[in-house]
Amino acid sequence: MLNFENIGDRFVSVVGTKEWQELQEKFNSCDDIYVLGHGGNLAVADHAAVDMTRLSNGTKNAMCPASGVVATSFINDTSFDQWMVNWLAARTCTRTEGQMKRSLVLGVSSSGNSTDIIKALQWARDNHMEIAIITSYAIPTEVNDLTQVILGANYYHTAEVLTLLLTYELTHGSGKVCPPIGRNTPEELEKLNWKGGEIREHSYPDEKINIGIDFDKVIHRCSKGFHDGTIYDPPVEGVIAALQELSAQYTLIVYTCKARADRGLVDGKTGTELVWNWLKEHDLDQYVSKVTAEKPRAVCYIDDKGIRFDNWKDCLENLKELKVL
Repeated sequence: MLNFENIGDRFVSVVGTKEWQELQEKFNSCDDIYVLGHGGNLAVADHAAVDMTRLSNGTKNAMCPASGVVATSFINDTSFDQWMVNWLAARTCTRTEGQMKRSLVLGVSSSGNSTDIIKALQWARDNHMEIAIITSYAIPTEVNDLTQVILGANYYHTAEVLTLLLTYELTHGSGKVCPPIGRNTPEELEKLNWKGGEIREHSYPDEKINIGIDFDKVIHRCSKGFHDGTIYDPPVEGVIAALQELSAQYTLIVYTCKARADRGLVDGKTGTELVWNWLKEHDLDQYVSKVTAEKPRAVCYIDDKGIRFDNWKDCLENLKELKVL
């Protein structure tokens, strides 16, 4: 079987990094997205640009120089190293200063040695655009304000497929829906996506299919409390059967402060990586969709510190009974 280098684990690891969070913030704040790549990554960039635009419901305008006519024209008129700079300059020639500041140039590379992309990122930065790159290896040139998302993949096929997955995560992280098969017409996307202007019970569809579950003392026994960031105890009794039953009907999202970006590394691993490794060790990862530091949208939350809220009078009474007040 072809080696995809545990692509699912690698995806989770990348999304848990501070660099990814930085890229997500840049993506969310920008209106125009310029996606650059070449070879197989140009196909990835083109695919990503199309779906970033299509799935955004009119909030993102993404583009890519994927046409052979465009690429060969610019390469012939200038050089391979400079053609993306000239394409960017042409595509942005009518943009105002404010529009440039709300634009993101996103490079895609496997080796990190793509000179044409690096020069385009430098030009974009000099022209007040946001810049980022998804690459398997760090680029050899320092570019100020560049967000580098490092995949660490060893094979081109892994890097290219993982990059495409991550571009869908950018759309998901912007609050837009990546639709199920058969529900991707503009009208259906309109229904799936929140566009404001109305009040409704559920903000997004995943609020009806997710259950949020706290990690420590609910899944992980955590008998000693916080202990140097490690996860040291076995699972809480009965958790395997409970997660199995819940996951048959719902998508399970584990939330924990261990996944916060400001937590230090433990043995070179982030808190998110530690949680996933522990879940795998105890055969629980098969039931969990995501590990996050944020409160997820969900039907309900299972938390050892939660207080059920119906009204403030009963809530305060409960807090007094628990001697919190």
